[in-house]
Amino acid sequence: MSAAAQPNPFPALTPAQRLHIEIYGYVIVENLLSAAEVNGLKDTLYEIEDRFRTSGQMPGPNCFNTSTTEQFFRIDNLPHLAPTFFDYVTHPRIVGMAQEIIGGPARLQQSDAHIRRPVPDQDGRYGFHRGINPAYDHTENGLYHFSFVKALTNLTDLGPDDGGTTVIAGTHKVPVDVPQEAIVAAAMDDPSMIHQVEAPAGSTLLFYESLIHAAGIIKSQKDRLLILGGYMPTMFQAWNGQEPSAEFVAAAEPRHQALLSGSDRWSWQRQHRSLAMPVHKPSE
Repeated sequence: MSAAAQPNPFPALTPAQRLHIEIYGYVIVENLLSAAEVNGLKDTLYEIEDRFRTSGQMPGPNCFNTSTTEQFFRIDNLPHLAPTFFDYVTHPRIVGMAQEIIGGPARLQQSDAHIRRPVPDQDGRYGFHRGINPAYDHTENGLYHFSFVKALTNLTDLGPDDGGTTVIAGTHKVPVDVPQEAIVAAAMDDPSMIHQVEAPAGSTLLFYESLIHAAGIIKSQKDRLLILGGYMPTMFQAWNGQEPSAEFVAAAEPRHQALLSGSDRWSWQRQHRSLAMPVHKPSE
């Protein structure tokens, strides 16, 4: 059975991965995508950029560019643009991991793909930010659950100079009463709190959106490509510009419709886990 045809596993994290994200606010799942999946996504993204730069053509309706500079090309709202994109945001392991952190069925809130290149004369400062208040959480069986989780997969190998996503570990639980500027300043005085992703292509960074994070600084001469899906419980609305068309949702398989549209928002059922619960391994 292909990955796309598998049901979403629950739980989708191992106990060690579960503990890591509990403590640090993120976990790296190496080699989640196959080489073929990575190459398909890279080819799609490069084709979209090339078409845009040569003709100004967008890859489809209801999508938009957050950035089109030479150093940073980003396309947003992905599911309907290419089968490779759709397969990523509906990937059973990715959705399963998101649902474990959320605590129940997920809705796709955000999706985007990036090409980042070295910035000349980079000043070395990180653009640290968090996307949502840490207060949108709940605890069950002693484990932290959160209403917005992201799965970011690097499509290129990331070494120490390749600009992997950079986080201030453990800040996912620090309340907004503590000024972000003070948190960043304190972390910069102790580099052990600043963690940068180094992982082979196809590896996925799963993190709470309350975790303070930033794009890494590329010091090599390599392109950095990534794809990202953001997930929330199905009763939440999609972000502005990320709502799929009714026609696209209706044409999707029933098992994907709630993920795309939140159609089961009135029947959301909590899923329960514990730290020691073993990861679910789908049948081959």
